Amino acid sequence: MHPSIDGRVAIVTGGGRGLGRAMALGLVAAGARVAITGSREGAELADTAADCARVGGAACVLALKADVASVADCERVAAAAAAKWGRVHILVNNAGRGMTAINETHVLTPIKFWDMDAAKVRGLIETNVIGVYNMARAATPYLLAAGWGRIVNLSTSMATMQRTGWWPYGVSKWAVEGATVIMARDLADTAVTANALLPGGATNTRMIPGDLGDIDRLGPGAIMAPEIMVPPMLYLAATLSDGHSGDRYVAKLWDRALPPEQAAAAARFPCHRTRTY
Repeated sequence: MHPSIDGRVAIVTGGGRGLGRAMALGLVAAGARVAITGSREGAELADTAADCARVGGAACVLALKADVASVADCERVAAAAAAKWGRVHILVNNAGRGMTAINETHVLTPIKFWDMDAAKVRGLIETNVIGVYNMARAATPYLLAAGWGRIVNLSTSMATMQRTGWWPYGVSKWAVEGATVIMARDLADTAVTANALLPGGATNTRMIPGDLGDIDRLGPGAIMAPEIMVPPMLYLAATLSDGHSGDRYVAKLWDRALPPEQAAAAARFPCHRTRTY
């Protein structure tokens, strides 16, 4: 579907699991070389790298332990990807913390913002907002040098941004969408675009809180698979999306039965306008 992705170099932060894992595998399957990052040591990053290697070959993946809240780590990741493959074309800013980092039972027993642990709140903002800036700051000079590039920032639904008891997660995603608009405007005279991408509903990742129990009991379709993100992400990573910047794409609204351009039109909204999703 997207031959223009073949040979491109991508960075996917938080690529060891969940949405990041699904998108990294999608990029590799389309022929990209992918650097995946994770902030913790563990088997997840290595397992995802091994799966990417099985799909695209050992030379297609680079796994790096890195914390997006660290400027030095972000600069190291961008430099390592460029050193390995010569260029960097695509940045998927996926790494983030969910409300479980603040309150593990936030769905059934939400807490008010004034009762939250200030250190945990700061940690979430540093990852979800400052981390997006740090990684975009580190990668953008490489995208500009390549003469073409993509920044894809992960967001969330409007309802989630405004939900009671969801400070600071909702705040962080409002900030990401505002940042996406500014990035797009700053890059307007270049061949680099910046867009936001969101699932459009709950997805089966570790951000699902433990107080929901067995997610299977919620019924079919209540929780989406992480792979729902792959088709719109591949569109945004391809030349098909040239000229589209500063928008938000809702994966739930992507119709795989349609040609990519038509599916994108149905799933695309301006970041700066309030929508249902």
